[in-house]
Amino acid sequence: FEVLDLGVDVPGEKIVAEAESFGADIIGLSGLLTLAFDPMKRVVELLREKGIRDSVKVIIGGAQLDKLVCDSVGADAFVTDVVSGVNQCKQWTGVN
Repeated sequence: FEVLDLGVDVPGEKIVAEAESFGADIIGLSGLLTLAFDPMKRVVELLREKGIRDSVKVIIGGAQLDKLVCDSVGADAFVTDVVSGVNQCKQWTGVN
């Protein structure tokens, strides 16, 4: 994988702009606190507004995440550990 790490506390607008510029297939968002849920949802909303939601998968990760949060945010998948995240991305991209 080619990974672009934007750091922490990055505004959704910047995440989506960088994903567009980079040609990202997947956006991975990490959140350890419940405060991260709304910003994650905002990224998904921005992808929809830009008309690119169908071409970019969104995976969210963090210990506090579950299916309910994933559905609420509008992400394609959630994981609670990095190995599961890599495996999910491999599945989406067909990488072995």
